[in-house]
Amino acid sequence: MATSNNSEAVQVVMAYHERTKHHLNRYAAGPEVLDWDTQPNPFRTFTGSPRRVLPLLTDETAVTFAGLPAATFQPFTLQTVAQFLELSLGLAAWKEYGPNRWALRCNPSSGNLHPTEAYVLAFGVQGISDGLYHDNL
Repeated sequence: MATSNNSEAVQVVMAYHERTKHHLNRYAAGPEVLDWDTQPNPFRTFTGSPRRVLPLLTDETAVTFAGLPAATFQPFTLQTVAQFLELSLGLAAWKEYGPNRWALRCNPSSGNLHPTEAYVLAFGVQGISDGLYHDNL
């Protein structure tokens, strides 16, 4: 049998759930703006793991989108892996409207649930020791 404290707690949870859930005729209620100063760190870190900064290579892209049918195979190297991650999971542009500014990602999402990390299992890649790598994007 539930105590009155448990019953009150359940009522608070259910009221919150009702206020914040989506409905057929409206989206869930939410804050008008985000409080960026109190946001948790969205990126995982692995304490004690060595860090390696990948080069930014968009200015060195050898092939344009239009030139892809004629592209030739490129060997796996530190530079090509970095470029692959940059072009597939990085930021494409910044947009502004009034005082608001936001980033557009190369990997779009209809629910704003963009990937913010990637794992690379490297074996025989020139410039990278064999192993499992984690990347915060």
